[in-house]
Amino acid sequence: MYGIVVSLALLVGSALGHGMVSSPTPRALGPAAQEACGTAVYNVLKSGTSIENAVKKIDSAYDATACHLFFCRGTQFEDNLSNTRVYKTGTVVPFTVDMEAHHTGYANVSVVDLAAQVPIARLFTWPVYANDSLGPANWPKNETSFSVTIPDLGTKCEEAGACAIQWWWYGTKVDQTYESCVDFTTK
Repeated sequence: MYGIVVSLALLVGSALGHGMVSSPTPRALGPAAQEACGTAVYNVLKSGTSIENAVKKIDSAYDATACHLFFCRGTQFEDNLSNTRVYKTGTVVPFTVDMEAHHTGYANVSVVDLAAQVPIARLFTWPVYANDSLGPANWPKNETSFSVTIPDLGTKCEEAGACAIQWWWYGTKVDQTYESCVDFTTK
């Protein structure tokens, strides 16, 4: 009986082994994401697991020109129209990341151009992130609670749907990518 309980605990722990931004509220998956990514990929993304696990479920319903798994995790602006914030230059934006398991890797937070799918301003970088050799007492607090400052982006991010703040984490030991995007405008 003990072996079954331990096995189930390990299974649950590995299923929850993910990370995502919880504040500010990031983009959520919705009907537009399901249509773009296909139901099989959408269901894996909805479970909170890594992007690589979603890639394994790509089938004929997946639209590579619309889903963009490795950019904002396949989430779609159309599903998040009412979740766009206004951040002026110099605004300090506090972030909270929920991390269920530590997978050593690296991470960053950037302002991204949603149309071009490229970072336009790096806000913070962790050269070592979620170091799994450290115990909970030694986990750096700034990996799950940090702030970024909105830089001067000119007119680039004035329209809704043009820019987002993307938190990106790649666990090198487990080959897993996690992302969360927060839509914003500067006007």
